[in-house]
Amino acid sequence: MERVRKMAAYLWNFRYLPMKYRWRLIKLRRLLFPTETPLHLRHSVRFARALRHPPLKSPVLFVLGLLWPFPTWKFAAELPLRPRLIIENPKPVRLRGDDLHFLRIIPLWSSRDTPERALYRIYEAVCAEDGDLIASEIQYFWCKTSWATINIADPECKDQEQYAVMAATAEAIVECFNWRIKMGLRRDDPLFMNAYKEPRPVPPEGCPSWALTVGPLPEKLSLGTGGTYYDSPFHRRNIYTSTGDFYSV
Repeated sequence: MERVRKMAAYLWNFRYLPMKYRWRLIKLRRLLFPTETPLHLRHSVRFARALRHPPLKSPVLFVLGLLWPFPTWKFAAELPLRPRLIIENPKPVRLRGDDLHFLRIIPLWSSRDTPERALYRIYEAVCAEDGDLIASEIQYFWCKTSWATINIADPECKDQEQYAVMAATAEAIVECFNWRIKMGLRRDDPLFMNAYKEPRPVPPEGCPSWALTVGPLPEKLSLGTGGTYYDSPFHRRNIYTSTGDFYSV
């Protein structure tokens, strides 16, 4: 049986033919027997196996569950913990950040994601001082061209500090995106673009109206360990943290 398997593999890979004929037959084989679906289910299962926080009992069932469209196709946005609780224990945020690198490249998961959920993840990363997670989430949000920043829904937080950090995070995203636009970058740019081509004019990103109504906190809230902070949406709300990771390109 092993000899039959090896013979079948030998014939299937066309190794007995010259390279110029082999490549043509391989392309024909891919056309007749596609190994990947438009949903990239095989790759999605492989990425799901890499999730560790928590590990999945069945990566296949996890991916198939992403096809279930009820009660709504889009994931619900659950309000995260208050800032001080995240500051006390930032480890869960950082561990989930490791898994997010795999989740973002699962097409089904990404199509069900929402800008509100991305805002909450950036908010958590800011509170946990996770610069890598901030930078990767900002880039992920930037590439979601259908996510207009002005349409980010009001989280309606009950906690004053949480609402202020949410508003500052949303406004920082807008300022970061407009900084990129001024540099000549566009949200729908391809991975490789012509550096000598004049960028087309686009309107600036708008800030959600609810974020502009949130004023400064009565007492200072420190989210960072640094000693020097520049003017930012956080600083204007009496929140002390660095925003440098928002501007990584």
